[in-house]
Amino acid sequence: MQPGRGPERFFDKATTRVSATTFDNLVQEHGPQVLRTALRVLRDASLAHDVHQEVFLAIWRRWETYNGNVNWPAYLYRATVRKALELAQHQPARHVPAMASTETPHGISAGPGDALQADELQRKLAAALARLPQRQADAFVLSRLEGLDAAAIGEVLGCSEPTVRVHLHRALLRLARELQEYLNE
Repeated sequence: MQPGRGPERFFDKATTRVSATTFDNLVQEHGPQVLRTALRVLRDASLAHDVHQEVFLAIWRRWETYNGNVNWPAYLYRATVRKALELAQHQPARHVPAMASTETPHGISAGPGDALQADELQRKLAAALARLPQRQADAFVLSRLEGLDAAAIGEVLGCSEPTVRVHLHRALLRLARELQEYLNE
């Protein structure tokens, strides 16, 4: 861990509690990553901002209960992914913009006639991710959307690399079953 990047930066050793004055530092340092993660999961800026606010509001409400052992980057990744998937599950009818051509899944061209199909796929993927067990969804999002390797995901999720690979494998199998109609085209 890099000096000054970990939880010790927000830990007040004199009181052995998290300092209330450093909540703003936490938001400023990690807020942009929380927003980017939520945006990658939801593909909707308005919903991503909602997730950003909800994640930090939940932390603020429990701020006095945190201690110096919090790995903020890992904690915020998990909290953001969970909140984004929860929101996606409860917003199935909301419009999700089609992906950029560089992010279009296999089998779907980026032409204007296929925008509705890509849009529908995005909604179905978000809904399918929301139905996955939490560890599988986290592993998938961190691997495929955040681009983390198994070691980094294991650090974020607090598990071993082989366990990450199992979660990812199971997530991919289940998503492939649920999105089969898009994979055969």
